[in-house]
Amino acid sequence: MDRRLAVPALLGDLSHHDVRAVLKRRVLSFFLDWIIWGYVSYAVMFFLNHYWYTWIPGHWYDTLTLTSWGWPLTILATLELAVVCRNTGRSLGMRAFGLDLYPATGERISILRRLLRIAVWQVSVPVAFIGFWFNPTRPLHDRVAGTVLRSTKVVGTEDSEEASPQARRPEKRALTTQWGLMSAFLLCLTFWLGWSIIEANLSVLARRASKAGDLFRQIARPDFRYFVKEDSIFALRRGSYAILDLMVLTLFMTLLSTVLGTALAFPLSFLGARNIMSFHPIGLVIYTIVRGFFNIFRAIETLLWATIFAVWVGWGSPFAGVLALTVHTVAALGKLFSEQVEGIESGPVEAIRASGGNFFQVIRYAVIPQVMPAYWAFTLYRWDINVRMSTIIALVGAGGVGTLLFYYKNEGQWSIVGSVVIAIVVVVWLMDYLSGWLRERIVR
Repeated sequence: MDRRLAVPALLGDLSHHDVRAVLKRRVLSFFLDWIIWGYVSYAVMFFLNHYWYTWIPGHWYDTLTLTSWGWPLTILATLELAVVCRNTGRSLGMRAFGLDLYPATGERISILRRLLRIAVWQVSVPVAFIGFWFNPTRPLHDRVAGTVLRSTKVVGTEDSEEASPQARRPEKRALTTQWGLMSAFLLCLTFWLGWSIIEANLSVLARRASKAGDLFRQIARPDFRYFVKEDSIFALRRGSYAILDLMVLTLFMTLLSTVLGTALAFPLSFLGARNIMSFHPIGLVIYTIVRGFFNIFRAIETLLWATIFAVWVGWGSPFAGVLALTVHTVAALGKLFSEQVEGIESGPVEAIRASGGNFFQVIRYAVIPQVMPAYWAFTLYRWDINVRMSTIIALVGAGGVGTLLFYYKNEGQWSIVGSVVIAIVVVVWLMDYLSGWLRERIVR
């Protein structure tokens, strides 16, 4: 694409709203570049500790930290690196927000003009943003260097109107651009950093493979002696602790929690949909509260809810498991349901509102017919998830077949653990097949 574009063509007649949008994209793209270099500096400090500092005699249990003057120096260094990247090519932040640096006049932006832009930026932005006072869309460092930071969509549209496809330059390959190389570098850096943080050790994995093999061999020879009758160790406990009985109990736990969770999530989903609640400021407040409830309660893991309810209603009580699964189901399904409502066709909603329909009539005649197939599919899928989650919450005393799984695991009776695992796998497989079959029929 010919980059000899006039400033008026690049900037156009921008309204106040457009100016704010341009400034917002510039600021966000810059902060993204700055954050990227901050992340790189964090990785450097981690690797210095991991591969060098802790190997020095006398520092084996120490941590290399920044001094009081090191923090501002690091912040300034990452800031300058972001500025340099944005002036020597198309940075990752500029690419993410659809921006690029264009010459106001001339064939190309020379190295001298790029260095001049970096130098003037040191005054234009840090000194009370003085460079933006008189022309927010083309600040001082752009005017002095003869450059324009503009959206590639605007330039591409104007270029397509003035030049033929043959005259336009082809897009560069990603790995020949600055943003492409930075993306590849960040991907490799993140993998290396994550590998080091989790202390992955393939040699240990291979060296201890025989121990895992012994464990799998015991599990592969399941002992079903307690499948129908319970172990005598549980004789003093209330209820039957046979594998089959606890598997049935687990199914009822998950069924009850799914039904209760769906019944509560159904009405809340309409209150958590922006397109339904945006009719009034009070509606937006309700939307914010309901969405916040979904996000907070969904973020808390079911295992923690099970711990809370096990302490509340009694350790080992299946009721604790039902309550834990219900709370998480309400939040998870409420989020999925409300997003489904936000994706409906707006035509029926506007038609009923225009004819004088109230909030409940809009829900009844415009929203529910569009979302019910997806609601049914999500509900069945959630039941399938609850069946699998119910085996884990027994770890914290929430009842179910997981109680046997963790008890015999702690006792080292892996053959009986194998029988419990097989029972769980068979039920989960059947549930997955059944829910998939029902979802297919409902969506059709």
